[in-house]
Amino acid sequence: MTELCRERGLMPPEFRLDMGCFILTIRRKPGAFAQDTGQVTGQVTGQVQRLLAVCEGPLSRSELQERLGLKHRDSFNEAYLQPALAAGIIEMTIPDKPRSSKQKYRVTAKGRTFREQLQHDSRIENLYYQVKQEPRQ
Repeated sequence: MTELCRERGLMPPEFRLDMGCFILTIRRKPGAFAQDTGQVTGQVTGQVQRLLAVCEGPLSRSELQERLGLKHRDSFNEAYLQPALAAGIIEMTIPDKPRSSKQKYRVTAKGRTFREQLQHDSRIENLYYQVKQEPRQ
């Protein structure tokens, strides 16, 4: 871990024991993520994160709803689609015709960066839980 952090220009990781649990802390470069995503981290709900996870390529509203297993159009629009559009995570393929029957949605560059960061954070979290659950010797 120390070598990986050094290769990526990060501070050395912090290793410690807390109440019998091994804890590994890896720090990001200061401000790196906030600049890349336009500081959307705190503004993105779990629903928008779920939408981002299923949005691969241009998809229609109904295709997105189906992938999420949602039936109610209004609640999908209010809780998922509009917040994702407002945050700049996804965009319309035909922005000048928002009600077009051919309208589809795709992930923006900002959304791709955010998705990559979520995946990175998830891998670190999984590593933490894996290490935490390993039997002590």
